[in-house]
Amino acid sequence: MEALKGVIQYAYDHAKGFKEIMDKADVSPYDIQSIKDLEKIPVLKKDQLPGLQSMNAPFGNFATIHASEMARIFMSPGPIYDPQTDEQDFWRFSEALSIAGFGKEDIVQNTFSYHLSPAGFMFDSALRELGATVIPAGTGNRELQIQVMKDLRVTGYVGTPSFFSILLDAMEEKGWMPGKEIHINKVFFTAEMLTTEMRKRCEDSGISVYEGYGTADCGCIAFEDKKGPGLCLTNTAVIQICDPHTGKEVHTGEGEIVVTLYDKSYPLIRFGTGDLSRWVEGYEGKRIAGVLGRVSDGIKVKGMFVREKQLSLVLEEAGYRMFQGIVSWERNQDEFELLIESEEEISESLVGRLQDVIRVTPILKRVAPGTINKGDKRLIDKRLLDLKNA
Repeated sequence: MEALKGVIQYAYDHAKGFKEIMDKADVSPYDIQSIKDLEKIPVLKKDQLPGLQSMNAPFGNFATIHASEMARIFMSPGPIYDPQTDEQDFWRFSEALSIAGFGKEDIVQNTFSYHLSPAGFMFDSALRELGATVIPAGTGNRELQIQVMKDLRVTGYVGTPSFFSILLDAMEEKGWMPGKEIHINKVFFTAEMLTTEMRKRCEDSGISVYEGYGTADCGCIAFEDKKGPGLCLTNTAVIQICDPHTGKEVHTGEGEIVVTLYDKSYPLIRFGTGDLSRWVEGYEGKRIAGVLGRVSDGIKVKGMFVREKQLSLVLEEAGYRMFQGIVSWERNQDEFELLIESEEEISESLVGRLQDVIRVTPILKRVAPGTINKGDKRLIDKRLLDLKNA
């Protein structure tokens, strides 16, 4: 509590945005004497950040140091600007990767992007903290990726499960087998749902599988440790599950994951991730059941959040007013189909314009005017529907 109270006092004194939240709620740092007292502080919603940052660039008055003092600055969809305030394991994923068995003897292929979004550096810094050698592979180029794996005798992989599935397919086409030509023996997945089938495919090949959960804003939140069901919480932040409307903690049922960091340079306190979860029964306050959905209209596709407002902006500018996005799980990866009402063929250039904004390549499908009802949801996550109906 002393460390937490210190961060809250520092943020109140040095981060104007946080002070305004506290003052508006008539709460002072002295009112926070326990974890339970955090409920007195209103939740700062992730979806509020784009607006707050646009009014007070670049960090909405929530950082306590100048942008020029940051190690790096990233841009997540929204847009949201995320700072990295130092060069060490800033996002704290070394805790999770250590549990997963990554260490000094490993050569690890990091297939997260190093461009604009922080995921690449997020895992690069954590792996270097553990002494592992990192190959900054990034996304795509499956043929080169598996060649690197073979030539450098890579032992570990971090990235999405869907991309690793693509790499496994490429290995099979070459006749290369894990345990023979390919030496990978451990993987750490995040940013996407991990299916039972994908886990079994890896384990049948002698590859140990771990998964984790985090965000660009907060870093590591929870991860698999094989010591119980669901994901165990990180020791490096305060994690609560709260009613999305009241901000009060919930002990049964679903609620929003709310995170408080100990970082004084960018002190996110009572930060609402927008992700829904619940406590694992019998492990309340210690283990969560993973990500069960989103509070807002944002849906994570291939590790990126796609929002209705982003789609509306691009499509209305192009002359299309009625649309519906459907996310499904096809061939072991996310697929994003975008239905657009139009009497004429849709220009192929629209795909590129959408991709520039949402960073995901949609499959465009023209449908007749009147196909989509005005009252229908504009974004549908079939993955969650299939999961709940399973």
